[in-house]
Amino acid sequence: MDLLRHLEFFVAIAEEEHFGRAAGRLGIAQPPLSQGLQRLERSLGVVLVERSPRGVRLNAAGRDLLPRARALLQDAEDLRRVAATHGAAAASLRVGTVPQLTARAATAVATACQSEAGGLVEMTTASTTELVDAVTAGQLDLAVVIHPALLGALRSGPVVRFETALLVPAAHPAARSGEPVAIRSLRGLRMAIPPRSHGTAAHDLLLDTLDQRGLVAPALSAPDDRAALVLVATGRAFALTADPDLTAPGVQRRAVAGDPLPLRLRVVWRKEAADTAVPDAVLSALRDEAGDGAVAS
Repeated sequence: MDLLRHLEFFVAIAEEEHFGRAAGRLGIAQPPLSQGLQRLERSLGVVLVERSPRGVRLNAAGRDLLPRARALLQDAEDLRRVAATHGAAAASLRVGTVPQLTARAATAVATACQSEAGGLVEMTTASTTELVDAVTAGQLDLAVVIHPALLGALRSGPVVRFETALLVPAAHPAARSGEPVAIRSLRGLRMAIPPRSHGTAAHDLLLDTLDQRGLVAPALSAPDDRAALVLVATGRAFALTADPDLTAPGVQRRAVAGDPLPLRLRVVWRKEAADTAVPDAVLSALRDEAGDGAVAS
């Protein structure tokens, strides 16, 4: 006997106090409903209702068991709901991206994942260090991180280079000309850059590159482009951004003179994941967003 189904019969009869109305509520004929109640009573070894030509009423046993029947049905519904939640989570693809990835590129990554894998795509934004740890621990299926980074046992795709622009305070001399800005001309400004803990290797490499180009710029912590923009607008720092639309009052966008300073990204995933279809789709999406010449060896 389907206990839950027959308890549902019992609850409907108890609440409607009429077999016909209870049958209509459940969308079944009256004879199967009456037979189902009898089957339940036989299974429990107790009569639950008093039948009469005018309808049906609960007896003492029925009144005592009705709250318990309702509780069992509610528990069953809660069980199904929670199980469905876990099922949806298991079917979803968990993807992480660094905050430096533009909103447009992040959307392209999500769309590529959904197109390739189907189902839901859960997006997380975090630092390279946090994303690498999450993928390693199996909390994320893949991530787009900044290169270079210590990846441990993770697999990775080729580096994709996004062109960047300088964000310079409008009052700074380097911002007064529309020409590309030489890095050394930014002396006196700090650099708005994510904290070193977000990605030690990439952080140190960028500052070393600036040093080689004639600029020793103390770092000023800016975990994302929004924070960096505020620091630039208030005249405290300059910044690099891969977002072609990022600007604000008090900020001038300028090209970098000489060799570019690209944002270098790569896709990482666990070695246990033998299927590379989704990472390949993400790589393709990143290439499309970055444009020609975006992929490095």
